[in-house]
Amino acid sequence: MNAAARLTLGQLAKRVGLARTSVLHYETLGLLRPRARSDAGYRLYGEAELERLQRICQLRQSGLALADIQLLLRPMVAGNERRDAGPRALLERRLLGLSQEVEHLRRQQRLLAQLLAAPGSSAAGPQWDKAAWVELLRRAGFDDAAMQLWHTEFERDDPQEHARFLASLGCSRSEIARIRRWSRPSAEPASGA
Repeated sequence: MNAAARLTLGQLAKRVGLARTSVLHYETLGLLRPRARSDAGYRLYGEAELERLQRICQLRQSGLALADIQLLLRPMVAGNERRDAGPRALLERRLLGLSQEVEHLRRQQRLLAQLLAAPGSSAAGPQWDKAAWVELLRRAGFDDAAMQLWHTEFERDDPQEHARFLASLGCSRSEIARIRRWSRPSAEPASGA
C-alpha cells in the first residue's frame, strides 16, 4: 500500500462535501483516479487527488459542464492549444455566458415587477404604497439604476398605465411628472418609486 494514499473513497468524499457516487462518477469520466488500492481492493487517494477533486468542485460551482472541466484538466501539449479551445477561452466564454444569463434574469425580474404593478392583473393584491413598493424592489435587489430601468421600460411600454400605477402608490401629480421625466432616456436622477 502506498503511504501517500491514505484517504478512502468515503473519507475523500466527506472532505469535499460530495456523495460517494459523485466521486465515482468523476472517476468514470476520467476526471479523477485513485492513487492506489488497499490490499482488500478499496480505492485510496492522496493529497494530489484531494486537491484535484477540490479543483473539480470549484469548477462545478462556477457552473462549468463536466465536459468543459475535462478539457480544463486535460494536460496541454505545448504549442498545440488553439486560441478558441484553450482553458482561458473556455473560462472567458463561461464568464460572458453568465453575463447574458444575469441580464436574462434581470429582464424577468423587471417583467415580474411590472406584472405586480398592473392593477388589472391576477397578481394584484392589496394596494401598494410608495414605501412598500420601493422596499419590495430593494429586497428583490433593485438598486437605483435598476429601478430607473424598470420605470423607463414601463414608461416606454405603457405610459398611461405607468402614470396610473404611480398614482395608485399615492404619488402626487408633481412627483408623478418628475418620475416620468426621470424615466425617459437621458433623464436627470430622481428618487424612484
